[in-house]
Amino acid sequence: MIVSKVQKMPKMNRVPATTATEAPVLNKGVAHDTIRERAFQIYESRGSKPGLDMQDWLRAEQQISKH
Repeated sequence: MIVSKVQKMPKMNRVPATTATEAPVLNKGVAHDTIRERAFQIYESRGSKPGLDMQDWLRAEQQISKH
């Protein structure tokens, strides 16, 4: 019998945990597509420079949750 080694999953870049006051919870009715569209607008407003996709997404969530 051949036993294979268990493969370890690569570590993912993680966003540091925040408190409830720092990261508002979105209403369940907010559509994923709405956040995606706003994050893309933010990306374009930054000059379409890659590398800050998570920050763009979180900013979009925050802006949308305020409405």
